[in-house]
Amino acid sequence: MDVLPVDAAVNAVVPYARAKVSLRVHPEQDPLEAQAALASHLEELRPFGIALRVQKAETGQGFSARTSGPAYAAAQSALSAAWGGETVSIASGGSIPLVSALQEAAPDAEMLLLGTTDGFANIHAPNERVLLDEFEQATLAEALFFGELAARAGGADE
Repeated sequence: MDVLPVDAAVNAVVPYARAKVSLRVHPEQDPLEAQAALASHLEELRPFGIALRVQKAETGQGFSARTSGPAYAAAQSALSAAWGGETVSIASGGSIPLVSALQEAAPDAEMLLLGTTDGFANIHAPNERVLLDEFEQATLAEALFFGELAARAGGADE
């Protein structure tokens, strides 16, 4: 959002504000249709009769991972071992357009997004951080995942 910061606030009406709004879409929903619906909704709201101009930007297709293949099973096993408990699957949204493009290019490939990062990456928010023990467990889980996947594929020595 582009607005006056609290420290610079004045006792007056600010003539404008700007915000970027992000919308995650269902994998089977047309992203352009979703964008148009959101823009229409915002334009209809117009609280207090304020002027509102919506500028549409890039869109990306939603993604839904298959969870029944060997890579997913290896990931479950590795995550369970790294954290010392059973994994729990939940429905969670994600809309990284690259993943949908990769799935389209390689339709039989399993798509798993695993990663570790430090507190300075700010991937999702400027104040995002990762605790050191979480970083260590996630790194261990990734290493265990590759070993588990190799073993399931018959590539590991027994």
